[in-house]
Amino acid sequence: MFKFKLLIISFLLATTIFAQEKEKVSLKEILNTLENTFNIKFSFSEEVVNSKSMFLKKNDKELLSKLLSEIELKTGLEIKKISDRYYTVSEKLDKITICGYIYDAETKQVLTDATAITNTNKGVGTNSKGYFELKNLQAKDSITISFIGYTDIKKSVRDLPQGDCVKLFLQEDVNTLNEVIISSYLTNGVVKKNDGAITLIPRKQGVLPGLTEADVLLSTQQLPGIQSPIENASGIHIRGGTPDQNLILFDGIKLYNTSHFFGSISAFNPYVVDNVTVYKNASNAKYGNHIAGVIDIETMTDVPEKMSIGAGFNFTNADVNATIPIGKKLGVQFSFRRSISDLLDTPTFDKLSQKVFQNTAIADGETQAEEQPFIEDENNFSFIDFNTKVIYQLNDKNKISLQQIRIKNDLEYELNNEADNQSRFDFIDIQNEGYGITWNRDWNENLSQETGAHYTNYKLFYDGNKKRDNIIYDSTIKNNEIKEFTFSTIFNQKLNDISELNFGYQFTHSDISFSLEQENTDFPSSTTNKDKKINNQQTLLAEYVLSKSKKYNFNIGGRVSYMPLLKKTFLEPRVYGRVQVLPSFWLNASGEIKQQYTSKIIEFFTSDFGLENELWAISNGKDIPVLKSQQVTFGVLFEKKGWLLDTEAYYKKVDGLTSLSTGFDNTSGESIYNGNATILGVDVLAKKNWNKDISTWISYSFGESTLDSFGFNQGKSFKGNFNISNSLYVAQQIGFGNFDFSLGWTFRNGLPFSEVVNSELSEAQFEIQELKGFNQSSLPHFHRLDASATYEFYWNKKRNIKSKVGVSFINIYDRRNILRRTYEKTKDPVTSSKLINTVDTFSLGFTPNVVFRIQF
Repeated sequence: MFKFKLLIISFLLATTIFAQEKEKVSLKEILNTLENTFNIKFSFSEEVVNSKSMFLKKNDKELLSKLLSEIELKTGLEIKKISDRYYTVSEKLDKITICGYIYDAETKQVLTDATAITNTNKGVGTNSKGYFELKNLQAKDSITISFIGYTDIKKSVRDLPQGDCVKLFLQEDVNTLNEVIISSYLTNGVVKKNDGAITLIPRKQGVLPGLTEADVLLSTQQLPGIQSPIENASGIHIRGGTPDQNLILFDGIKLYNTSHFFGSISAFNPYVVDNVTVYKNASNAKYGNHIAGVIDIETMTDVPEKMSIGAGFNFTNADVNATIPIGKKLGVQFSFRRSISDLLDTPTFDKLSQKVFQNTAIADGETQAEEQPFIEDENNFSFIDFNTKVIYQLNDKNKISLQQIRIKNDLEYELNNEADNQSRFDFIDIQNEGYGITWNRDWNENLSQETGAHYTNYKLFYDGNKKRDNIIYDSTIKNNEIKEFTFSTIFNQKLNDISELNFGYQFTHSDISFSLEQENTDFPSSTTNKDKKINNQQTLLAEYVLSKSKKYNFNIGGRVSYMPLLKKTFLEPRVYGRVQVLPSFWLNASGEIKQQYTSKIIEFFTSDFGLENELWAISNGKDIPVLKSQQVTFGVLFEKKGWLLDTEAYYKKVDGLTSLSTGFDNTSGESIYNGNATILGVDVLAKKNWNKDISTWISYSFGESTLDSFGFNQGKSFKGNFNISNSLYVAQQIGFGNFDFSLGWTFRNGLPFSEVVNSELSEAQFEIQELKGFNQSSLPHFHRLDASATYEFYWNKKRNIKSKVGVSFINIYDRRNILRRTYEKTKDPVTSSKLINTVDTFSLGFTPNVVFRIQF
């Protein structure tokens, strides 16, 4: 009879609490059922059992002891028998081991170097398989899973299974990236956003060909439609625009110098940069005073939760950076980099020097110094950059951040001829410093405001002289300075789940001056050229955004700006639209009108020196007009099963160009010519992710830049100086464990140049250069092969000290590419006949580089 009753009770218990194989029941409900069924009592804390639930198989018709053991196994709790009727339920005092795998929620790819940290600051990083393991935990502990650019996951140990490794999926942080349409555009850490912008996340970025580190400016040049015809980091040409037509911001601070060593090296430490947003067309309405592209660089955006310190070096510079939380509401980040050329002679810097100094006074001096009596007494170059950011989270609704950056380059050169007691001295100092303060305010869940004030100061100073018997007989002094203050306040009003309105006000005070002074007592001659202009521009802006995930996105906005200097008002409408027409197929189009009142002009006072012969100036409405551009684009995008095809065609018209900015020699006695440019182009990117470790991409750009109405070349149109008709780039990236490899081949047409008809000139011809036509000839094709490899490793089992070593090779087969061809007029020292010599500027030869980093 007893066995029969027990069988009935077990059957009822199984059907009551474990009726459905896949339906979980709360632990509290299970315990209550057991109390009623077996006439027993459980003593427990609500906190311990409330978060627990479980399910058993239908045929679990065991005795009470078996059921209690099953509960202990599946919940990680401990059940003790106090008497025949009373039991206690509590957390185990034994140490618990938790393991798991971390994945990207969208791509399902493993996340290497994600961190798992407990509330007691015990932490590990995931390995190449995304695996982590934490030992000696208690059930009351919590674990936070985090990865840069993703939203953190916080789990209680008591909620995680024991014995089986858990799979956790991290979502990309919408606060950092907003919604993206392509999560891996070129490589990991490069995404395409819904509004057409491309965002690079340096600390997540895969290794790119020719780069040992995620150089901010050189990385952007891997994107189709962005090139550097003269092979510089800062020489960024976006869809036919010149570098001075781009807007480059660092934490909201506008920069007028963004590189070191005369454009060769980016001036931004990638290890403190959170993201870089690049617009090639239809940029957000908050960006003004540019007619080409936008590169918006941003460091940390929130108070850090943990301290991080990093240091490293390559063959051009060494750096240190730190991110430090000071309590829960205050955080500080800083970075410092310095060149090592004055401390260590490296092959990388030697190759850069050969390229930078060719056809300059320094190259001539080095040639003369190979033989007596010339001696190079000084040839010192150095650079530094450092930046600081402080974030203070006042409360849930208010956040204040302070920003600072300083970029400085110095070159000092001295050449002496002891036999003739003559000497030459050249000194150039280029620096850009900036400061800013930003206040972010959330008025409610739908309305937020960002208010900022930023100041930038750019200075270029050159002092060159020649001495005879310790007396200066030829001197040149150049100054160029920009003082610019910007105030802006922009509101974001969320209208509903799919639309929002951005609107605001901007004020910009620009004070730009330059002075050129040249004196020679031998002839004698003295020339001075000075200019100083101030502009206080005010702007109202607005933008309406309608966006629904990957289905569609429409941005319609514009700017209305008043320029007191010219007493003119400028209207800049912008529109961007993208719509999904098939499950894996999108169409997009954009249109915009932009204006720019600051630009670079060429000066010839320092042509003898051969470096930095451009000056920033404000448009005066006459010989330096306001630049205006109109651009329309149309594109298609396809993504499916690892395949990506992104194509955009564009038409662009630029007005307000001058011969001072395009660099054409005067041929008819006139000083300045005005004109316009028409640019047609197509950008194509085709990519295949073969698996999570191997990807291949090919990018192709076609572009034709035609200049008109410049008043020379007999009124005929001609190609722009930096016109590249065809450009092809093929890249392969492979990951193998902690190794990353990449290989890339570049091919493009040679730049156009104006070919001289005769190399020997008569007296009459010497002043008027005879050409076959402006830019009717082309240099030989440019091509080179680059490669990079990196290896990451940890110093201990806790994985809290991480290092990276890497090597890169530029121009592996050492091709001698010609970047530019010009001509100079000279006299034969023997016959005194007047000649024109060809002057070619060559690209980098085979250039190796190495990197070593350590991160705590």
